[in-house]
Amino acid sequence: MKPRFRTTMAAAALVVILGASAAIALDQTNGSGLTNEGASLGFNAKANLKGNITYISHDGTHFKVFCRDGLTAYRNQKPTGQGHLRTRVTATCKDQDGKTIYAEIYFIDRGEPGKRDVERIFFTYDDAFALDANGDPDVWLTTCNSGVSITEACHDVGIISKGNVQIHKGKSAAQKWTRVTRR
Repeated sequence: MKPRFRTTMAAAALVVILGASAAIALDQTNGSGLTNEGASLGFNAKANLKGNITYISHDGTHFKVFCRDGLTAYRNQKPTGQGHLRTRVTATCKDQDGKTIYAEIYFIDRGEPGKRDVERIFFTYDDAFALDANGDPDVWLTTCNSGVSITEACHDVGIISKGNVQIHKGKSAAQKWTRVTRR
């Protein structure tokens, strides 16, 4: 092979790699607000599994969940029938006492200014459901932020108020759904 051809091929490969990395870096879901049950929620989840999620109840139980770079999966899902973007995020987190708790959160971005954005949050302490908290039957027995102490699992599902969900998709995600998982 001629040196010039090799240099051209190497440069082309580098452009492809950098372009793919930049596209993935743009895939993220972020925002904040009050959940359907009135808890505070803040999040910044990225397809490269970096980011943070914070959930704080205001019901007197002091239930709090902190996910600090503990994301285990990020997936852009098929848009809703109305064309709204959706993502699914799972994470290994800590509660207010430092105990491990697992989160599975679905977000729907219904556009600006975020008056009808949706969150579906599931928390479980059962490590058998670490990547599928929604699959734990106990999540449906207790609503988070309802005045009940969370000992096994809980859910908080509905429209976010006083906030916004923003889903940003890179060029790669527009062509195919991104699924990144870490164990």
